[in-house]
Amino acid sequence: MLSLMSLFLTPFIAALIVFSLSSISSKKLKALSFILSLIPLALLLYKNVNWLGAHVEHAWFPALSIEFFLKVDNLSLVFLFLTAIVIPISILAIPEDHPSFPNVYLGLILLLQGLLIGFFTARDLVLFVLFFEAMLIPLYFIINLWGGSERQAAALEFLIYMIAGSTLMIAGVLFLYFGNHAETFNIDTLTKTTSSLPHASWVAAIFALAFAVKTPLFPFHTWLPEAYYQAPTSGTILLSALLSKAGIYGFLRIVMELFPKFLQEWSPLLLGLAIAGVLYGGLAAWMQNDFKRLIAYSSFSHVNFVLAGLFVWNQTAHEGAILQAFNHGITITALFLVASWLEERIKTTHIGRIGGLAKFLPYLCWLTLFFVLSSIALPGTNNFVGELLIFFGLFGSHPWLTATLALTVILSVMYMLRWMQKMYFEAPTFYQNSWIDIKGKEFAIALPLIALILWIGIYPAPLLKQIKPAAEKTVAVNEWKESQWKTVR
Repeated sequence: MLSLMSLFLTPFIAALIVFSLSSISSKKLKALSFILSLIPLALLLYKNVNWLGAHVEHAWFPALSIEFFLKVDNLSLVFLFLTAIVIPISILAIPEDHPSFPNVYLGLILLLQGLLIGFFTARDLVLFVLFFEAMLIPLYFIINLWGGSERQAAALEFLIYMIAGSTLMIAGVLFLYFGNHAETFNIDTLTKTTSSLPHASWVAAIFALAFAVKTPLFPFHTWLPEAYYQAPTSGTILLSALLSKAGIYGFLRIVMELFPKFLQEWSPLLLGLAIAGVLYGGLAAWMQNDFKRLIAYSSFSHVNFVLAGLFVWNQTAHEGAILQAFNHGITITALFLVASWLEERIKTTHIGRIGGLAKFLPYLCWLTLFFVLSSIALPGTNNFVGELLIFFGLFGSHPWLTATLALTVILSVMYMLRWMQKMYFEAPTFYQNSWIDIKGKEFAIALPLIALILWIGIYPAPLLKQIKPAAEKTVAVNEWKESQWKTVR
């Protein structure tokens, strides 16, 4: 019988294998890493295993009440599947002529996969923090060693912001431990006791600020554009599709489960910041003359759209936000993937220097257009379902804010279609020999993303069924907390 421990350990064993293989060719190493990265997805899909409720619980440091406690529930399972899908595609996104030390690069990606699995299943706060902090190490080196010309400055800025958020998170964990009579790091136990915690509002604010930096929520986003731009393609995919989801998961798992009362009270402020982030990201994307930066700001805008759904105290909006977090991971992976294929061919990311590429790269053009239509939430694609649920949940309590948020959808249509128009559909420039259209290999890489976009867009019921208990749990915790607050007062 498969266990959660096997799911957790597999990527670490895979990383050790790849780290040790420095003598084989990068092509073979990439193929091996890809196969190894698929094992967690195969385990998750194994038909005889019901992962819900699977757990590993052992005493780790009994003197400090620290446990090695991993557990899978509906919420963590959604993000586990996202991790298992995105990591193999990020490996395939690495170009064949990869530069130095491919075994280290690929090993770091597999190491990150293991840390993400640990993070999304951790039910002990010390483990939760350790896995999140450890994730920064492979990401920092991926940006710093294999990024663009300004990679070192971007990596340093990324690390400074992340450490600042981490310092806040560690402070929050210590407050919870020493300020709580239970003296435990167990998240399930803390859920029942934080209502009587002294200075609970300050602790909640510390955690909220920490995850606001890491996600990021506007205006804590200044590290994002350069980190996304300077990172190599696979690094950008990991940052945008998975690291931002770790911040969203932190809001859901820690702030919403432990401090729902405060989050509900602060909802107007947080919702205002999230909507400001959606607008700012959209306007910044509209102003870009570089399509990689355009997609980076678009990603920031869409992540804040997800946060707007979380900050509406409504079960429908929460379901839409969790679904949209998954959707964003899929769509942003696809966008950065096709952007990298375009950059490989035209040797630039500047918008306007080259036009009319639909004539020379028709397959890449239509594939890019498909992913762009997903990004702007065309009906029948995955993002349409998530955005519709968020709008529906928001409209009941904030109709005017719903109208404002709807304007950002129009803005995303404008800047995305502007990119398509300028790059693919204007007057053709002179053909160059490097403009070779994508072939079967690239379509094979993109096919899982196409299938997921259409499946969720046309038949989202299975995924929503998985997400619904996670959203219901937040509401149930809040109702229980309300009764506890009344008792305490």
